[in-house]
This record gives sequence, structure tokens and C-alpha cells, in this order.
Amino acid sequence: MRLFQKAKRETNVDETSYMLAVPETRDEVVNFRKLVFDLKSSRMLDLLEERLENDDSSSGKLKIRVKIEDCEYTAELSPYPVEIPSMYRLQHFFRDVDMQRVANAELGLMVEMEFTEDAQASYHAQLKIIASVLPDAIAVLDCSAEKVLSGKWVRMAAESGVSPAPRYIYIVQAVSSRLGNVWLHTHGLNRCHLPELEILDSTKDTYQAQYNIVENLANRILEDGAPELKEPLYLARVTDDIPLFVTLVDWEEAVDGYGARLLGGRRDRKQGHNGNTCCIFCYTTPENLENQKYSAVKVFDKVLKDNPLYMITNKETARMKALALERLPYMKEMLGRPDTVILTKIGLEVDDEYKENENSKEHIWFELKEAKDGQLTAELTQEPYYVSGLHQGDVRTYPESDLTDWLVMTKEERYTPDDAYQMT
Repeated sequence: MRLFQKAKRETNVDETSYMLAVPETRDEVVNFRKLVFDLKSSRMLDLLEERLENDDSSSGKLKIRVKIEDCEYTAELSPYPVEIPSMYRLQHFFRDVDMQRVANAELGLMVEMEFTEDAQASYHAQLKIIASVLPDAIAVLDCSAEKVLSGKWVRMAAESGVSPAPRYIYIVQAVSSRLGNVWLHTHGLNRCHLPELEILDSTKDTYQAQYNIVENLANRILEDGAPELKEPLYLARVTDDIPLFVTLVDWEEAVDGYGARLLGGRRDRKQGHNGNTCCIFCYTTPENLENQKYSAVKVFDKVLKDNPLYMITNKETARMKALALERLPYMKEMLGRPDTVILTKIGLEVDDEYKENENSKEHIWFELKEAKDGQLTAELTQEPYYVSGLHQGDVRTYPESDLTDWLVMTKEERYTPDDAYQMT
């Protein structure tokens, strides 16, 4: 988006969240009277205040203040040309006909909003504003995170009582060179008043595993806030004997540790990535941690391929469980269909010797056999680590309330609770 790019060049760090909703027709975004009416009629928010600046259909701007649950938000709505830059990623499935409709659209509705300290609630609120005025939007361009969202997904997410997954708030891009070097960096965290995250000097062979570090760290700081520069943060257990302590280093200090031709070095930051952005490093020993002697995460490349155990917070586990239960009817509709396998993740009480103050559950995948009268009967697909007396192949029955996630697999598709918009 030109507006978004201009703001970033002039201020270095732009903490406004920009989303451009693509309507069925341009008339939907220039009728300010209808926009106000739809906001006042919405079941998802309370319109507290509205002010129209310049009633011209092409340059007008509607400023609003709304209340969603117990929090107030301010936003600006205005017509804006639709243009999808080449680096934008399709977050969801689009039929060819829908992509053609997006490509043919000339005018959309730009929704600009400032996030509160609760980034996930703010992101959810922005979706609710969009769905209130354009419930039939074809797509939504999240300009801050450089991705394209399905209009159907936006509507379902907005109407949900559960906020979208943290990964929706940002994107991790991998920029590569002809020499095989890769520069990983995020877009979207600055609007949450957080630094963007990067990993320098990755490779085409290792960036996928390092991508998981960026994603899991982004999820953590969205919930807990960013640590101070060079402070350690326990992110994962790489092996039984190796913990992963990561730390953040300001990009200017980080790039000085590499050669001048570094991909992601100073010469690549003249037009962006030169504001509030930090590079991820790690501490390999307690002594290095104490002396703040950090290392590149590539020191763990060999073991990162062995599926490290990343820490998922209790808050995120609860969010996933709530979404799985809310959209359980979509999953049950698929049960018994030909060539369809349904996996359900059940939270089981661990043995007493493994219980911790805030963690007493092991979440294990079962293959669903029957769903009846609020009960799920399923076959265990894996050996538990911390639950004795239960083994792979055992068939057990649990209440639906123990469900924490589900996955539907057909010959053509895989559906999670987040994909329920495709199952309607």
C-alpha cells in the first residue's frame, strides 16, 4: 500500500495497524451514511462516537470510537485504491474466481487503528469493525503484516468469541540471495508496540528450522512483552540436555558482526527494516549468558532439525481449546464420511511425579471413532510421555470438554478449527 509505505519511510516506525477490506462493489465504501448505520446496528461492537471529515466520496474519512467488550478503540475508515504488492502472501485458500474479483476491484475500505497493550484483542477488534461494515468482503489485505486474508475467514473470526491465533498478527518472510543466504524477518509486530524480529545469515537448508524460532518467539512476546536487549528468554528444549535461551540484539549492533556484503546488512535497510527491529541470538552456556556473550542461532542447526519442544503458554493452550470446542460441530459433521480421518487432541492428567504448579496436562492425539452424547471415543495414536497405563492403540472415551484441538484429513484437504470457514 502506498499510504503504508509512505508512513514507514517518514517515521521509521509506524505503529498504526492498516487493513484494506475489498468489497463486492465500490459503492459500499463511499456511502458514509451506510457505514455509520451498519456500525450502529452491529452486534459485535457499540459505536460511541463518529465524526466525518470531508464528505467527498473519494477523499472522505470517517473517524470512530467503539467499545468492544470492556475496551475502547479508535479507528479511521476511508476509501483507498486496491493494489496487492507482489510480496504479499495469501494466508488463506482463494478460488481462482475470487482472486480475479480481488484483482478487478478498484476501491476498498482502509481501516486504520491503534492497538492497545493487548495486541490479540486489538487485532480481533479490527476484524470486528471490518465485518460490521463489510460482512461480505471478498478479501482483506492486512497491509501491516503484508498478507491477504479470506473475507469468509474474517467474518467467521470476527463473530467468534475466541481471538485468532497470534501468528495472524505478523508474518515471517524469508528473503534469499543467489548465493543461498537467507534473511528471516517479521512484519506486523511494530503495530503491537513490539520490535520486529530477525535472524541473519541463515541458509536455504536451515531457514525452515530457524523460522520456528522466530514464530515461537513472536508468539511469546505478543503475550508477555519483549525482554530487554540481551536478556535471556527460555524458548525451547532442543534436546533432553540442551535448552534454548534466546536473546534480542538491536539490528545496528547485530549487522556490525558480519561483513559488509551481508544480506540484511546496512545497504539493504535504506528503505525499511531500520527502525524498531531486533535480531535473535542465543546463549549457549551459563557463562556466556552471564557475560552476555551471544551466538548466532545457527550453532544449533544440527539439533534444530530434530523437532525441538517449544513452550506453549497456558493462555495459548486455553485459546486453542476454546476455538476447538466452539467449532466442534464442523468437525462432527465430517465424522463417518468416506476417506476421512479425524484426529482429536485430548488433555490428559499426567502422573503425580510429573505434575508442576501450572502444568498438569499432557496433550495427546487420538483418532476419533465416535462422537455421541457429549462423549468422544477415540484410539490413541502415540505413546504418552507422562501418562502411565495408556498405550498406542488403546481406545478410550472422554468428555468433549477434554478436547483441546482437532484435525480433519480428507484425500484432498486438511482442516483445523481455524479452517472451519472452508467447511461451510
